[in-house]
Amino acid sequence: KNLKKMGCDTKSDCMKLSDETLLDAGLTDIEMVHLFKAFLVLYDIKPAKLREIAAICKNDEEIQSFHELYQLPGVKSTRAMLYFKAGFHSLTDIALSSPQEIITKTEDIISKEKLSLKVPLLKEVKTHIAVAKAFTDF
Repeated sequence: KNLKKMGCDTKSDCMKLSDETLLDAGLTDIEMVHLFKAFLVLYDIKPAKLREIAAICKNDEEIQSFHELYQLPGVKSTRAMLYFKAGFHSLTDIALSSPQEIITKTEDIISKEKLSLKVPLLKEVKTHIAVAKAFTDF
C-alpha cells in the first residue's frame, strides 16, 4: 500500500525507486530491499520464450494470453495452452480462481480433448495463483 501511495504501480516504477525510498516505504532493511528488487525481475520473460509464443499461437488473442501466462513460474507452451483451453486467458483469471477450480477445469479439458497431458499439481496451482495475485491487483 505504501508503494502504491508513492506512485509505484508497475515493476518499472518500483525499479526506479532508490534503496532509501524503499526503506522509507516500509521495507525493514537493505537485505529486504535487495530481495524485493530480485523478486521484481525473477519472472521476467526471456526473449527466447517470447519467440516460442509467436511460433505456436494461432491468433492475437492466444499471443496476448500466452504473454501473460508465461509470467507464471514454470509455464511454457504446454501449460499455457492447457490453461488457455480451460478458460484461463490472463493472470487475472488465474488470480481470481481457486486451486480446485483450476485443477477441475484443466482435468476436464484434458479428458474432453483426450490430451496426453498431466493435470497441474496442487502445489503448482497454488504457486501460480500467488504469483498471479502478486502481478495483478487481487
